[in-house]
Amino acid sequence: MHYFVALQYLYSFLDFEQLPFEYKRQFNLARMVRLLDWFSHPEHAFSSIHIAGTKGKGSTANFIASILTANSYRVGLYTSPHLSDPRERIRINGVAISQNDFAELVSKIKPVLERKRKRIKPLEPITFFEVLTLVATLYFKERKVDFGIFEVGMGGRLDATNVLKPLVSVITPISYDHEEHLGHTLTSIAREKAAIIKPNANVVVGKQKPEARQVILKRIQKQKAKGHFFGSTFKTQKESISLKGGRFDFQIGSEKRGDFKISMLGRFQIQNAACALQAVSLLENQFGFSLDERKVRRGLLQAFWPARFEVVKRGALTFVIDAAHNGASMEEASDALRALFPGKEKIILLGTSREKALLPILTSVLEEASKIVVTKSNNVRAQEPKVILETLSKMGYKKPTFWSSDLKEALRLAREAASRNSVIFIAGSIFLAGEAREILGCPKFI
Repeated sequence: MHYFVALQYLYSFLDFEQLPFEYKRQFNLARMVRLLDWFSHPEHAFSSIHIAGTKGKGSTANFIASILTANSYRVGLYTSPHLSDPRERIRINGVAISQNDFAELVSKIKPVLERKRKRIKPLEPITFFEVLTLVATLYFKERKVDFGIFEVGMGGRLDATNVLKPLVSVITPISYDHEEHLGHTLTSIAREKAAIIKPNANVVVGKQKPEARQVILKRIQKQKAKGHFFGSTFKTQKESISLKGGRFDFQIGSEKRGDFKISMLGRFQIQNAACALQAVSLLENQFGFSLDERKVRRGLLQAFWPARFEVVKRGALTFVIDAAHNGASMEEASDALRALFPGKEKIILLGTSREKALLPILTSVLEEASKIVVTKSNNVRAQEPKVILETLSKMGYKKPTFWSSDLKEALRLAREAASRNSVIFIAGSIFLAGEAREILGCPKFI
């Protein structure tokens, strides 16, 4: 099977990243269990780490993967969504699955699914994400990884990755996102995400708002799990950030370790790095995996995740590409813009998805904006620029505003509006971030 034929088959399944859906009706863990059962449960062949949350899941997963890779472990990493190529989601030691390996796995999966899928019909149709999760677990088993690190796609309770029985679970900061599916309160959203916590598990919990923290704590107690909370079990000190990255001291209990460095930008990445350090410390102290301190530090420093406050220089112009797509992540990105580019004019190039709440996204970024360019990605869920413009008008925004439904044209408008003192900040959607990286000629993440 050719790679593009394999992709065509993969996209023949329901893709909830492109289509509307009913979360509680169409998400079904029993379906994923059945798929894995047909292939003798490949997820049992390696130790897993499971990561849920609203902000920082992918970055935290990547920090953990980089640390373990630097310590000579074979590490599978499964993340979502992708920026430009589905193969980005499935990686071993930082290298994406090849076209040949991807096609070969899909060619093995297809006859089994076609022969047996009628048995699963009462559970609703198989989805794109479930098949891709199956591909990842089979690939990790075939390549004999030591660890499989899995990022939750959405929510947690009904996510296809929640079939795992991980050594360590991580819950990064929880905020408002996907409210139409997960609930309209932080409590209900936290309840969906905390459902990844298994009986007797070790759970690393990132910085949380009080109501989310309380939900997680109750779930930990109910499952007789052990919680490791940012700010109490582990913490950071002496944080500093610059355009070269971040530095911080790290403390677990009474043990203090000084001067950790990361290359990823923004204070929020220090918190993600701290969660990663706590997670790997559990692997070492609770499960006996060997870790070398120098290699831990090196892995942390080498970690890179594209479109996460990614600075791109093109001639005299500076672009920052960020996958921020909700109010909380936009607020973090705005703080980073303010801290890392003081005195610079900020031109915001924004495009969101239709289901996103515009008011918190715009409120977070307007204080930093001197000019706004509104656009849209090519994704079918992309919000129309006129809707964003209407919201800006209702908010009383009076500064210069431009728009185009074409991202290339929008980038041209941003360039024309910029001076040597400008930073062009591109955000609002991971789909927009991926397309912007391609247009600006950033290296592909495969």
